Amino acid sequence: MNLESLTAKYPSERQSLRKLAELLSSSENQEFTLNRLSDLVEPNSKEALAGALGELVRSGEIKFVIRVISPRAQGGIKDFESIEQVPAVVYDRYTDTQVEVTAENLRLLYRT
Repeated sequence: MNLESLTAKYPSERQSLRKLAELLSSSENQEFTLNRLSDLVEPNSKEALAGALGELVRSGEIKFVIRVISPRAQGGIKDFESIEQVPAVVYDRYTDTQVEVTAENLRLLYRT
């Protein structure tokens, strides 16, 4: 992670960006929601943290994943790289049914 460039862009987040850099360097193949990352790195602004994460996604240092969750089983059904790829309906292997995709059964994740 280019901590210096992120700190230059988000100077009020110096401490939280340092925590984020430590977390990401010690986390291999893990997934975090924005809320979980916010709890772990304690930013002054969740919006600034989201902006920094967006920069890390664009640079390829982390991945952004949109996961469709089974409404009944709560397990992940399928992952997508962009909202444009998410279909209106997906097959739920947990319940052997077609499920309408709604905002309630989407999870936005950052993957290390």
